[in-house]
Amino acid sequence: MRYLKRFDEELNLSTYRSAERKLKQLMKDKPQLAKAVGAEERAKNLADWSKNIESRDILNRWKKNVEEYQKFGEFNFELSRPGSPSIKPKVYSFYLHLECEYESMIDFWEEEEDNNRNICFSFFTGLIPKNLEDIEEIKQLYTNDFFNGFFFGNWININYKVVNSELTFIGINVRDYEVPVQVADRRTANSLKRLLVNCFDSKFDYPSGYRDITNIYDKIEHSVIQALDMSINYGIDMDRIREDIQKLPVINFYKQ
Repeated sequence: MRYLKRFDEELNLSTYRSAERKLKQLMKDKPQLAKAVGAEERAKNLADWSKNIESRDILNRWKKNVEEYQKFGEFNFELSRPGSPSIKPKVYSFYLHLECEYESMIDFWEEEEDNNRNICFSFFTGLIPKNLEDIEEIKQLYTNDFFNGFFFGNWININYKVVNSELTFIGINVRDYEVPVQVADRRTANSLKRLLVNCFDSKFDYPSGYRDITNIYDKIEHSVIQALDMSINYGIDMDRIREDIQKLPVINFYKQ
């Protein structure tokens, strides 16, 4: 424990948790030895230390998210908790982390037939609170899933269908991720639509959430459109998707 305290800046969270697990295992396997070396107290101290490090790391992720995404505007969402009548729905203002689920799209693609398939561009929203007070209140009332420095909001799916090799744009749907999350007002619905449209605009510099290709337009173009030969086989390109989304009424960007 003296070593861990002395070199805490050089060790990551997994190191402390590994040491904690080994001490707990020692308590089960060799209780007398564990008692002699104070394993129970040391394991507790390590657990407390790990929580402190984890809280610090999560807070740093949140600060980084705020810095990266605040320039793209604020979005108002209403959070609720079904089955808990004493906890009323409440509207919070967030910055928005929008990320495309590239891997799931590719996995789904491989399961479909070439001439008759559903094509879905799936995005999730990460809700980035503007202040620490909102973080603590949301964790207490609605969800404690804040490990990434944001709360998971909902899924936004852009849907196409191919029947006998003919492509049709179906539209979009918005679904909850974990807790019910509703677009709170028309301004946010318009902002959400505009953000999604802009993700398919080459002039828009929005983070991809990945390290290999950092711009979301370039990531979708390279990892999905080109990788799956969508343009060649079905005539789907970034311009087509942007135009299809642009034509949708704003009501489509509320939860359905």
